[in-house]
Amino acid sequence: MNKADLTEKLAERAGIPKVRAANYINILTEAIQEALTSEEKVTISDFGTFTVSQRRAFTGHNPKNGSEMNVPSRRIPVFRAGKGLKNALNPDE
Repeated sequence: MNKADLTEKLAERAGIPKVRAANYINILTEAIQEALTSEEKVTISDFGTFTVSQRRAFTGHNPKNGSEMNVPSRRIPVFRAGKGLKNALNPDE
């Protein structure tokens, strides 16, 4: 499912125009992005939690020529599924 599919599903379920549904999805994703950029944790009950993690620097290899290269440390987004989502994926546990 991509953003267009999600927009269509939201518009259908909420009974709103697709343009408005797309706007709501954009607002939600922008709010999550802004919070993560500010090092805030975003928790959506029974769905999951978005956080930022620091990936350490390491020495890697260039796949084109095999030479070593330094890969700098980076901040990466992390999603941890909540209980409701885990139960929906594994209903018989």
